[in-house]
Amino acid sequence: GPVPLAGLILSELGARIVLANTYHLFFRPGAAIVAAHGGLHGFMGWDGPILTDSGGFQVFSLAQTREIRDEGVEFTSVYDGSRHLFTPERAMAVQQELGADIVMCLDQCASASASREELTEAVERTTRWAETCRRTHSRPDQLLLGIVQGGVDPSLRRRSAAQLLALDFPAYAIGGLTVGERRDQMLQTV
Repeated sequence: GPVPLAGLILSELGARIVLANTYHLFFRPGAAIVAAHGGLHGFMGWDGPILTDSGGFQVFSLAQTREIRDEGVEFTSVYDGSRHLFTPERAMAVQQELGADIVMCLDQCASASASREELTEAVERTTRWAETCRRTHSRPDQLLLGIVQGGVDPSLRRRSAAQLLALDFPAYAIGGLTVGERRDQMLQTV
């Protein structure tokens, strides 16, 4: 068939890594279709590194239609209004099928206006989900990252980082920023 041009165009633009969106790829064209075309690398014609997010931020942005529970996040698709449940297991399964090089744990991103109680709950849930992601992720050719949460609260950030460090991920990401906090707070938190 035709050679995908995305990889060629990205190379010409000087891209060194590509972020692919798990949430949107889950719906269109679907992880099974991407996998049938050689994963994201074959699908895009890109041989450089690819990172997939967990879909957690997109679900966070669907505040009016989402319900966060301990087992995962139930939400309404922006494409057809159908209801879906993203669990840590499902986030791992979809990302493994997409075949990215770097994949993210499902996390709970809390808004900048969240109370300390809500931020604490998000940190604890993110840790529990990270434990599940660590246990269910089975592709040794993918780098799995834990995501530190805690808003702009330094003590909650330290707590989240310590809990994730105990799970011994090969790398970590800073999550839950640029969600409405002031720029100076974001920079200080980073």
